[in-house]
Amino acid sequence: MAKRVTTLSSRLVLVMLAIHAVLLPVLFFAISTVVRQNMADAFVDDSRAQSRIVADSLELDPDGPQSLLMEQLDSAILGGRIVHASIKLRDTEISSSLMSDDDLALFNEDFEFGDHSDNIYYVSLPIVSSDSMAILHLGFDESMTQGHFKEVQRSIVIIIIAYLFITLIAAVFLSATVIRPLRWLQRASRTVASGEYDKKLQTDSNIVEIHDLTEDLERMRSNLVTVNARLRHAQRLKSLGTLAGGVAHEFNNVLQPLLLYTELALEDLPDGSPIASNLERVLELANRAKGLSKQILMFGRLDDDAELTVVPVTPVVEEAVTMIRALLPANVDLRIDIDPDAGHVRCDPAQIQQLVVNLCNNAFQALTAGDAHIGVSLMRKTVDAKQAAGHPHLNAGKYAVLDVTDTGRGMDAETVERIYEPFFTTQEVGEGTGLGLSVVHGIVRRHDGEILLNSKLGEGTRFRIYLPRVDVAGNDEHKQR
Repeated sequence: MAKRVTTLSSRLVLVMLAIHAVLLPVLFFAISTVVRQNMADAFVDDSRAQSRIVADSLELDPDGPQSLLMEQLDSAILGGRIVHASIKLRDTEISSSLMSDDDLALFNEDFEFGDHSDNIYYVSLPIVSSDSMAILHLGFDESMTQGHFKEVQRSIVIIIIAYLFITLIAAVFLSATVIRPLRWLQRASRTVASGEYDKKLQTDSNIVEIHDLTEDLERMRSNLVTVNARLRHAQRLKSLGTLAGGVAHEFNNVLQPLLLYTELALEDLPDGSPIASNLERVLELANRAKGLSKQILMFGRLDDDAELTVVPVTPVVEEAVTMIRALLPANVDLRIDIDPDAGHVRCDPAQIQQLVVNLCNNAFQALTAGDAHIGVSLMRKTVDAKQAAGHPHLNAGKYAVLDVTDTGRGMDAETVERIYEPFFTTQEVGEGTGLGLSVVHGIVRRHDGEILLNSKLGEGTRFRIYLPRVDVAGNDEHKQR
């Protein structure tokens, strides 16, 4: 069975109707009961008060003419709400001349307003004088009060219907207020899903929950855009690495016999042959080409002959720093901050040293005149899931983190985008192969690490390398909890 889909506005209206269908009858009954009780109490109090006035005005004389009492009872009926007036004096029942015998037979004393459903409220009031005692019977017309009560009930019904109508209008308005920014978010989300990743998710809603939802969705969109860009960049580098590695592998197949035949030719030449120097030059250039090919293979991670072993990373980096000091000019400020116990990593120490040297060499080439320096630091670091978010090759766990920084000229966004591509360089033609950072990238990937770059024009550059820590036994320490 297909799932029934309803809109938020219709659900809100239906919920409001369901709530009011339960509450409004209860509310009507409660208000009607309270109003009826108040009106009944007022009627009874007024009737009893008027009964006392009539009783006090009567002149009781058992020996006097009954016509006088009858006239007084007639006056009580003619005075307003009283419809029954009689008095029992000794054994004699005297009633108003305005009443019939049938009216007298209707008397049935009430204890509450509305008793007996006869629309008359009967009251019995004893009258005591010095020489006699009588009982006054009065009946008060309830119909006017009953009519007023029904009018009040109608007014309550009208008010409740108006309230329901206003409530439904408010519910529709409220649903529109809530739905409008949600629909905008829906359209914007579809726009992003269609490929327009720069479409920001934002609304002008003052509702806290919608505002927070918008911020969360925008943060998610921004993170997804970042992750998508990094994934595309990583895929492009992987494709370039595969292509370059394949070309370098085939190039090696050509170089190997060239080197072999050149060496054999040199061995077969007699001493002092004039062509020996030419062959030695060929051999030198071929070896240089082999070195370039090896770097390309390392970028493509096809040169995996070296075995990875578990070693403490601190001495590996310290040895690389020693080489760097020898290579850099004496006037270059090299600032070192290495944790003496940065942990163990599974690595090829030679490749890690090559990584450090390449990064420092790249930093040196970026330095400008003035207060310039290069920084090399090594530390332990634990990465949580929030910090790892947005970095495809970085997971939560424990790492040895290598930072190489410089205060050089920095890079623009376009350069940062292409910095790891093989043969891409910002140097003059003939001053670099463009393979240094490509090799660094390949080494990091081979060691299951992550490389993060932060650089801006005029603000220098920082390369941060994350290498997973392992314990001495070779277990992945960064995956342990």
